[in-house]
Amino acid sequence: MRMEIRRIKACEAMSWSTLRVDFLPAIKDISQGEVDAFFQGNDSNQENISNVKEVLVALDDSQKMVGFIELNLRNNVPGSSQQTTPYIEAWFVSPDCQGQGIGKALIHAAEEWAKQQGFQELGSDAPITNEKSVNLHKQLGFNEIERVVCLLKVLD
Repeated sequence: MRMEIRRIKACEAMSWSTLRVDFLPAIKDISQGEVDAFFQGNDSNQENISNVKEVLVALDDSQKMVGFIELNLRNNVPGSSQQTTPYIEAWFVSPDCQGQGIGKALIHAAEEWAKQQGFQELGSDAPITNEKSVNLHKQLGFNEIERVVCLLKVLD
């Protein structure tokens, strides 16, 4: 399969929103609003997708969107030597297209984007329970920096 990796276009907002819901079904009711906010510009006061600085997409032969990577700039990324570090907020390839190098191509495009911004590092994370994602990151050159278990106690 031939694929194209490039910056997202506003006319692709619906396709991106649909893939985001495939990636994380819990955002079904807010995905389109977050996508619309991205295209309307960044507002640092909002805690949503509008803080994403760049979205790169993977398109198949028929120009159907089959994957995406959302990139942001974060401060104080664990293990980073930089004050601000480009960070992968989301990385997804449609299940029927996985195993074809699309995810790897998206990571390489993200690396190029980060280098063009003048950075030497790229951060990411994955849930401890998602060993597939952790292993894919490691295969693509990421080093595990730390593991975290978040805890919460409901108070009476």
